[in-house]
Amino acid sequence: MGLDGVELIMGIEDEFGITISDPDAFEMRTVGDLAELCFERIHAAKTIQCPSVPCFISVRQLVRDIRNDPDLRIRPSDNVENFLQVSERKHFWRKLRDVLKTTPRSLRRPQWLRRVLVFVVLGFPIAFAGFLPLTAEMLLFIWLATLAFGIALNRVTLSLRTRTPDGYTTFGDIAKRMDGLTVSTKPPANTDYDSVFSIVKRVVVDQLGVDEDEVVPSARFVEDLRVG
Repeated sequence: MGLDGVELIMGIEDEFGITISDPDAFEMRTVGDLAELCFERIHAAKTIQCPSVPCFISVRQLVRDIRNDPDLRIRPSDNVENFLQVSERKHFWRKLRDVLKTTPRSLRRPQWLRRVLVFVVLGFPIAFAGFLPLTAEMLLFIWLATLAFGIALNRVTLSLRTRTPDGYTTFGDIAKRMDGLTVSTKPPANTDYDSVFSIVKRVVVDQLGVDEDEVVPSARFVEDLRVG
């Protein structure tokens, strides 16, 4: 699945408090596959005792290795940004993929920088338009120049992504992401299959913009729902 699929997976993860690994995502072909995975994680939460403990221990060990301090004390409530310096945070994020068995959400640029980038990119075509004649050819040129300028700024500022994304603020948050590989940390009130499928269907419709009637268990993401 392409970018649409990534947004769908993120929406499902947020809805049920699960983490879908790269191999699991690759194996999901139909809406029924996705609903079954969610259903299994929800019911696993009823049988697996305290999955957060080993998950947090793994996260703590990774931080201790990065800081080269085997006795470093870390609490689940500790803020990642306050605890790790920028270089350590970037190292931690590179290693986190192996721990989570999936690609974590990317570090973000600081909010002030995001605002500056939006202001600069939006102001770029306005500045051009003030000095150039607004013919059809010139509007196309301005649009292409703005696109190229935005891509260039994005690449130039990649190294400035140092802030943790939503859902990864504390070490406890990250441990919950690991919990989600085996159990649902946000199970719905009704846990029967039909109720779970209804929630999955709603998320699929919201994320993909498809018609409700198309979202049936046998619907294939690529072939039937045109996820690409």
